[in-house]
Formats: sequence, structure tokens, C-alpha cells
Amino acid sequence: MISAMAESHPAEMSRADRLASTRSMMSMSSISSDIMATMTTANCEMAVLPLRLLLDLQPNYLNLESGVFTSHNERGGFNVFSDGSAIIDGQQCRVINYIHRKVTLKSHIDYKDYREAILAKPMLFLTNVQKASSDSVKTFAFIVNTRHPQMKACIEGGMNNAISSVMGENYFLQFNLNKSLKDYLGRQNFQLTEDNLNFSFTFKLDVFIDVFFLLGRSKKSCDVTGRILSLYCTNNEKKERVKAFLSKMTCPLIKLGNSFDHDRRPSLYSLDVIVEDPFSPEEVAVKDTEPVLPLSSTM
Repeated sequence: MISAMAESHPAEMSRADRLASTRSMMSMSSISSDIMATMTTANCEMAVLPLRLLLDLQPNYLNLESGVFTSHNERGGFNVFSDGSAIIDGQQCRVINYIHRKVTLKSHIDYKDYREAILAKPMLFLTNVQKASSDSVKTFAFIVNTRHPQMKACIEGGMNNAISSVMGENYFLQFNLNKSLKDYLGRQNFQLTEDNLNFSFTFKLDVFIDVFFLLGRSKKSCDVTGRILSLYCTNNEKKERVKAFLSKMTCPLIKLGNSFDHDRRPSLYSLDVIVEDPFSPEEVAVKDTEPVLPLSSTM
């Protein structure tokens, strides 16, 4: 059906056909129109938008000034995963307040605190994207919504599976998040120019020589995949709705657990209630056929 529509002349296509086309199905509103999975979390597993747009929409949590990208997340906000620097729209920038993409945990308390930390806020990765047949590169923000039950379960499941499958006490676990975004961008003629959508930890007690760890038998990986929601928008009305949507996603969680529990069970949180998508079903059906990402040669 899609191939048949592609062969038709655009002028001969009905509005229904245009709305059913691949281009329309990849509009940000159509992707964000899924029925809410639950009433206690946003219907958003992963999201992507230009970093400059995110900076405009979330100035209380993120800012970029004089080559320094700073995350303010004492009361809500994002967990920025980084190595301490990033190339933002072609400029080398320093990153302030981030979770290092590669860490070493030396106790069960470290492990529990780390798991609580990475699940407490949406994950934010900065990555560069290039349009095919163009030299233009633009920095995008990639968000993993850890309040979505599927994303939370995937990360917790990966950690639990690593614990149960290693033969020794020490092990290495890497989370890979690039597959969904790479596939999503590829369908729109874009490609990632960096391999930085991953993070890992090494759990190393150093209480004895772990032969399995030394031989690389305790190296594990977990692919985190999900549906991508594009939050790219240009008009002020939609920007306000996306801003409100992000604000609810990044509001502080109230911790109910005890951080001094020495087991590996996650603490409990009271999830913020988000009962709407940033775009209404009516808009999805008849109004929005804009591409999810800027498609001009200048991006």
C-alpha cells in the first residue's frame, strides 16, 4: 500500500492517503497519539528533539553558555549521561553535573544508590545527527523516560539478569540505547555521527581474584529499545504544550524507600500523574502532517 502511494502523483493523492503515508505517519503528532499505557506515567518511552529547542523549553533545568552545558537537577530535571564534554552544534563544550557513562561500583550500597540515581530522572543524552547527502551536523537531545514502566522494567531487568547470570562476584554491564534512535532516524534519511548512546558500570568487589571476570566471561550487555516520540515543533502553541509535557516528566519524585537498605531491591517512588499527550487526537487525525525533524539542507 505504501509503495503504491509512493508512485502516485502528490496532487492526485487524497488527504486521507497523505495522512496515511510514511511521511505523515512519522509526524510528531501521529507518533505521540498512542493510547495512554497507564494513568500514572506519560505515554512516552523515548523522545528526540533538537538540543537548542530543549534548552528553550527547559531553561530551569538546562542551559548552555560560553561553551559550558550545565544540568540543574537538584529538584527534578534530567540525568545527563556524558564523559564530561560534548560537541554541540560544532563547538566543543564542557558538561557540568552529569552521570559518567562508565562507572565502577565497589559495594552493594554503591550498586543500589546507582540504580536509584539512574531511575530517578529521565535520562538525557547529547548526540549529533547528520542528514544524508549533507555536511550539516546538528546536536539532538535523546531522552529515555525512566518513569515509563517499560523503560524502567528494561533497565531493572538488565541489572537483575546480569546479577543472576554471572559466575563470579565481579561483572561488567553495558546498556545500549542507539538501536531505536538509529532506526528511527534512518527512516527519515538521517544518521548518527557519534557512538555515545550507551552507559555501563563495573561491579568489582576486589575481595578475591575472579577468574571469570578476568577472562571476560562476566561481561554483559542490555539493549534498551522503545518507541520514539518526536517533540520537534515550531509554532508557539505546540511549544507550550511540549514544554508542559516535559515539565511533568521532569518534576521531582518523592522517594518513599530507605536509601540505607543494603539489599539490591529498588526503592519505591510516587510517580507523577500525567494524563495527556502533548498533542490531542483531533490534531493527529486532521491537522499535523509536518515532518518530525527539519529536513532543509541546513537542518
